[in-house]
Amino acid sequence: MLKDRRAYSMTFWAIFIGVVFVPLMALTFDVGRYLYARQELGKAADAAAVGAVVELNWRTFREGGAIHPTGQTYSTAQHYADMNNDYLARLNIRPVVTGIRVSDANDTVYVAVSADLSALFPSIVPQALVTETGTAQVRSMGR
Repeated sequence: MLKDRRAYSMTFWAIFIGVVFVPLMALTFDVGRYLYARQELGKAADAAAVGAVVELNWRTFREGGAIHPTGQTYSTAQHYADMNNDYLARLNIRPVVTGIRVSDANDTVYVAVSADLSALFPSIVPQALVTETGTAQVRSMGR
């Protein structure tokens, strides 16, 4: 069988599948999980932005149009982010609200949410800190 050409071909394909194809497939699945986790983090950031808008100082907004966060804005935004991360919560990844920025020019609230996604691939990446920004526009019936 060693003098047969098929043996060399089988050996080549066995090595190719083991060294190239299997790791490439594993990498494909890891990249897919990473992109899905980023999408989930973006969903949590958008929900946190909506939570921040809910907890604004509505009195000053109605009177003068200025947007001012209250003392509960960060905790409400964090609560909304926690409620909207099903996939990440199953992997023990918790998104954290890292910043809230208000734009009075276009009545928009921007909320930055970060999470460490290294739990998705612990042996490859030591730390994968990802930040997504969610936006929500402030609207009132009086404006």
